[in-house]
Amino acid sequence: MPEDAQKIACLSCLAENNPAASFCRECGSPIGATATLDPMKAIQAQGHLFRTALKGRPRFIVVLGMWIMFLPILVVSATVAVFLISNRSRRSDFVFFWAMAGLSYVSFVVLYRVTRNYLMIPAEDKDVK
Repeated sequence: MPEDAQKIACLSCLAENNPAASFCRECGSPIGATATLDPMKAIQAQGHLFRTALKGRPRFIVVLGMWIMFLPILVVSATVAVFLISNRSRRSDFVFFWAMAGLSYVSFVVLYRVTRNYLMIPAEDKDVK
């Protein structure tokens, strides 16, 4: 590509990219409105959004939102799992028990990790330049 060819800058990291690129070569951020028209590229763009949101210490509102979303799932799925294992009457209850146990485990891990990151990762000092 010639030196005088037009380049576009990434809005996230300001790296120069090829005009035909859908994603930044440096940070992976979507470039332009057409980057998410393809379903696979839309998934990649959403993944970038989640990775960016989870860099560093999460904000308190994120931790609170995760607790609001996942605590009811944890309580209900654990309660259903205990009920199913104690009152087993059909073979299908065994499958549902493991589904509820898996859902409980995933909910617990999400809550544990987001809370641990909030408590363990030091807050960035905004005043330091």
